[in-house]
Amino acid sequence: MRDVRDTYISQVVAEKSFADVGGLWGTTNEKVSVAHMHGARTLTMIDVSPEDSELWTLFEQRRRTLRLPTVECVSADILTLVEADPRPQFDVVHCSGVLYHMPEPMRFLRALRKITREALVLTSAVTATRVEGAKGILELPAAAMLCIPALQGREREIVQSYWRGVVGDGAFGLTREVVGWSFEDFGPWWWLPTAEALRAMCEVAGFQHEDGAPNWNGNAYTLRLSVR
Repeated sequence: MRDVRDTYISQVVAEKSFADVGGLWGTTNEKVSVAHMHGARTLTMIDVSPEDSELWTLFEQRRRTLRLPTVECVSADILTLVEADPRPQFDVVHCSGVLYHMPEPMRFLRALRKITREALVLTSAVTATRVEGAKGILELPAAAMLCIPALQGREREIVQSYWRGVVGDGAFGLTREVVGWSFEDFGPWWWLPTAEALRAMCEVAGFQHEDGAPNWNGNAYTLRLSVR
């Protein structure tokens, strides 16, 4: 089955400038190759990883293997990048797997809005409104967003047991304990919105919903958004 993110990128990227925000993790998760395949005019990778990180080296090796054209590489925190003068902007922006790691998700969405001229393809982990884990069932309203640092007692046990079945101990702060929560730490999982809450947040941040679909067996949701 084709990745819905690839489908959405293919619908909007031809002859456009394209930026992938936070695409270094895992190397093969990048979407600049998808954008190039579908006719993007220019390619940029933006990631918070420092310039000397091995992730940039691995990305460059992948770029050469795939025979991609030059990709502008920007090592920066997007929250800081958008305050630059002049501010970088791109016709189409892709961002996957970042939002739920951000202590201030609305500020992050506004930052994405500031660098997006036309379209954003956004994916985030989400929570279902009915979470069934080994420790029981947790019912949530459609408008809910779980604050992971606030989860305690039975609620935490239920959510934790569910996600252990999905990611093992890979969710820092949820399925693996962190020693204290730091506002400057983008490693832990801070939030899990419902798909409905995620869509509303994007609209408040200045985007218009065009399409959306679940992925990752319903544990994530992808939105195709336009600028309004």
